[in-house]
Amino acid sequence: MTCDAYCQSESLGQSTCLNNPFDEMDDLLARDVMQVGVVSIDRKEPVQKAVTLLIERDISGLPVTCEGRLDGMLSEKDLLKLLYEGQYLPGLVEDYMTPYATSFDVEDKVSKIYRQLVERSFRRVPILYQQRLAGMITRADLVRVLMQKLCPSAHRSDLVPGGEMRAEDAMNFGLLTLAPQATLYEAMDLIARHHVTGLPVVDGGMNLLGIITEKDVLRCATDPEALEAPVESFMTRSVVSFNRRASLYHICACLIEQDFHRVPILDGTRLVGIISRSDILRHRTAVFKR
Repeated sequence: MTCDAYCQSESLGQSTCLNNPFDEMDDLLARDVMQVGVVSIDRKEPVQKAVTLLIERDISGLPVTCEGRLDGMLSEKDLLKLLYEGQYLPGLVEDYMTPYATSFDVEDKVSKIYRQLVERSFRRVPILYQQRLAGMITRADLVRVLMQKLCPSAHRSDLVPGGEMRAEDAMNFGLLTLAPQATLYEAMDLIARHHVTGLPVVDGGMNLLGIITEKDVLRCATDPEALEAPVESFMTRSVVSFNRRASLYHICACLIEQDFHRVPILDGTRLVGIISRSDILRHRTAVFKR
């Protein structure tokens, strides 16, 4: 299929989209496609630092932030134009940035973003969550999604209809657990040796009964008698957990908003995995490196 099937000639000054391939994926949202771990720069940074970032990261533009909120964009085109005109680049990023950058929310449809990236001159758009910079979508990201649609078998393990990933795609199966009769000292030993923030407490059928956290341990560790007491006496019984088919996006939001480091993943009432912040970061990074 030629480019003409999608848009008119660039010689018209602005391409006019004739057919949006993402209209067929109406439930595909920005959060399903965006890159996380975006390189950005504060508006008060020296502009030379921005130039260095653009060169080292081989990117064409930088989101400019102020206290975590998107404030504008700084493109290599803007800087190159000034350098070509013989101007030295002193000062701060805010002196050169384009304010009021086009941006989208994590819940916006990708079909809407596609139109902007095809019809406008910029190659990438910032994605916001609660008005703060959360990610970036580039033309290359849209190409990747279209390739996944054309060759679905190569990506079926990572994506479900709509491009959404599930808990079971990223969860850690190597479980460290405790029986309810295990002592508080055993819990302390496992937490210290394995550098975890908490341990699930399960019965013989792997049914989740509770969780013993660093905080639970620290509250009782000064009492010598408590060290030999069973963890079921100290564990947190009301545990936030997710089904193995739960949306990875919803789990990520929970970890951020509730300030949890990890959550248990269940199949019914049985513990089948754990997802931590680092598990999600690792999985998302692996997907975007393909």
